[in-house]
Amino acid sequence: MAKRKRIGLVFSYNENWIAGSYYILNIIHALNTLSDKEKPILVILSENIENFNVVLKETNYPFLEYFVFPFPKVNYNLIENIFNKFSKKLINRRVINKKPKQPIVDFLYPNYIDSIKVRGLKKVNWIPDFQEEHLPQYFSEEEIKSRKYIQKEIYCNGDIVVLSSKDAEMDFKRLYPDAKAKTFVLNFAVTHPDFSYISPKKIFEKYNISEPYFFLPNQFWAHKNHIVVLQALKILKDQGIDVSVVFSGNENDYRNKDYLANLKSFIEVNNLKNNVNFLGFIPRDEQLLLMKESKAIVQPSYFEGWSTVVEDVKALNKFVLLSDIKVHREQMKYNCDFFKPSDTNKLALLIKKHIKVETKINDIDYNLNKKKFSNDFIKLIEQATF
Repeated sequence: MAKRKRIGLVFSYNENWIAGSYYILNIIHALNTLSDKEKPILVILSENIENFNVVLKETNYPFLEYFVFPFPKVNYNLIENIFNKFSKKLINRRVINKKPKQPIVDFLYPNYIDSIKVRGLKKVNWIPDFQEEHLPQYFSEEEIKSRKYIQKEIYCNGDIVVLSSKDAEMDFKRLYPDAKAKTFVLNFAVTHPDFSYISPKKIFEKYNISEPYFFLPNQFWAHKNHIVVLQALKILKDQGIDVSVVFSGNENDYRNKDYLANLKSFIEVNNLKNNVNFLGFIPRDEQLLLMKESKAIVQPSYFEGWSTVVEDVKALNKFVLLSDIKVHREQMKYNCDFFKPSDTNKLALLIKKHIKVETKINDIDYNLNKKKFSNDFIKLIEQATF
């Protein structure tokens, strides 16, 4: 029997970028679709045991280990400290140098960490997107410099760069034609927790939601373009059509502190209080239930690397009103209507259309997407370990 590979995954649960946390969890879920014989051991590198427990609870993966990272401070006992003190005086250096224990892994993802010294370990990194190239107005000059430095000095000089879409791969090749790293396109797929036990009625009561409603489950970042939805609601309201849209997601945009306040000001000025419901960051199972029970999802973003919301839509066999950007065209083939992200009139027309008629859904077998994701990740591992 072949030796089971040991795969290190760097994981942190971060509500300010929950898509990044879901990304690693979805890799683990995808690997869980393999037979037990094919499954690798997953070594979760994380700063605390609470993060590891999230992985344990969310995935129920059978071969999990925890490794603390960043490395804890190395401690010296009294004798070692005395010995080093004298050696420093005598020969101007410490003779006892302890190094942190290293993880035993064949593959680490993402591997941007210089402090991990495992022989033969390839540098395989993931670039979610190049948003700063397309929407520089949403970034500080310092942040753009930092992102470009990491891309050029760390990712380009690594062994493999993973991109979530062909669109992102084209950006990488255009920006860094001389990069040493080879590209690998990995379209991620999502795995949902069971939410069948949740009563829709109770959730509607909890959040004061009335049906029918549209749902926008995006973080409150400026590039997510919530304003176009509010503007479309204003157009409909002026026509005497009252539509309800429910919003969920972390309400902190660290790059644009006034973003949420400006949205709320627009709602106040245009008398849309009864048309919108901001829920903030809510549990994943409740978010999925609200997606499932909605009339349709709205995804108006100006830019995405590979949208988790769109994958959720596909997994739930829902309909989505989708901003017409390249990656959305690449990602979504069925059950969608497209609108230009700044075209409020088109979005208003689409909302009106779907509120009046029953939306026809083409059922897709999303298990095929998950299987492809797991197979592609195994190919990535093989490419990096042979």
